[in-house]
Amino acid sequence: MHAQISVEKPTRRQRRSAVTRARLIDAGMAVFLARGYDGASLSEVTERADLGTGTLYLYFEDKRALYEAIARRTLAGLVERWQRRAAQEPAGAARVLAMVEVFLEFLTGKPEQARLFLLDGPPVENWLVDDVARGIAALLDGPQPLLRASLLIGSTLAAARHYVHNDRKPGANALIETTTSFCKAGLAAAAPPTRRPRTRRTR
Repeated sequence: MHAQISVEKPTRRQRRSAVTRARLIDAGMAVFLARGYDGASLSEVTERADLGTGTLYLYFEDKRALYEAIARRTLAGLVERWQRRAAQEPAGAARVLAMVEVFLEFLTGKPEQARLFLLDGPPVENWLVDDVARGIAALLDGPQPLLRASLLIGSTLAAARHYVHNDRKPGANALIETTTSFCKAGLAAAAPPTRRPRTRRTR
């Protein structure tokens, strides 16, 4: 007989709390995109969400906390998209490069969000690199996988920032192809050398 695993369903209060938090994040994203990080006010966020200011502070300590929640939710969506695409790739390096593609496709497809996260808002690289690098490092063979994962993320962020910041920017396809080629070369250069099978000498 198989033991049945019971999964507790969220309570009504928990469901309402999740809905309220999502409303605040949705409203925060809209206000940040419209006003920029510095120009956004929490009062406008609560007005857009049709909630009281006190309710917002039950979920977020300040504007920075709300901003980071928005960034984390966006990142979680990208990670899910990456996992679906990576599952179709056979090797670790190919799965890692799929993350680069997914990230740049998102940013070039939604330049207003790219500008918010990369230029207008507070830097998110510190926790972003820590969160994502560990997942990437697990797919890499050879020495210093966490360091190489961090370098890969840094290169991808630099390419994305270049795309957002410059008026004379490359096309989206050119950006993705150039960046993935650069990252692929870096991964290949750091890969452990393949050992050739020993051959016996004949006398």
